[in-house]
Amino acid sequence: MVRVLHDLGQAARYADHLVVLKDGRLASSGAPADVLDAELVRSVFGMECRVVPDPETGTPLVVPPGRAARRGTGTA
Repeated sequence: MVRVLHDLGQAARYADHLVVLKDGRLASSGAPADVLDAELVRSVFGMECRVVPDPETGTPLVVPPGRAARRGTGTA
């Protein structure tokens, strides 16, 4: 079965294999734990983040910066 998901957390939680495209070209593919990391998210989606284990499943969970961190204030 093939699904198209733009929610990286759901994709990592439910998929056995991810295919990540950038500008219509293959950027990465494989098991979620092998594919999703902060560098991939930064290079493909232009977003700073942390990738941590999901506390429920252990699969990668993409955590965007908090508002304070985006503004350059605070330690969020």
